[in-house]
Amino acid sequence: MQMGYPDTVEILTMIWFVVSALVAVIGTVVFWLWRFRRGAKLSFTWSGTPGYLEYACIKWCRNQGRRPNRGIIAFRAISIVNAIIAAAFVIAISKR
Repeated sequence: MQMGYPDTVEILTMIWFVVSALVAVIGTVVFWLWRFRRGAKLSFTWSGTPGYLEYACIKWCRNQGRRPNRGIIAFRAISIVNAIIAAAFVIAISKR
């Protein structure tokens, strides 16, 4: 193997990180727009903070007398955790 070229594991890890980050970001935007269009009062400034949109969604649903959609909240949590784990792997691989 030549020096400077990433091997297959490094390439796959980088792809995993990019895809997981895109899923987390796009999921945040879609979730924010969906909640905003339904009338929830959301702060755009805090929307990138993990947990804020979920908390605002649960609070809004309770005020409306509705049950929050746990599947969407679970997907959001899993996608954020996946992005964090992928970032940890990229950092670990880049240090070797």
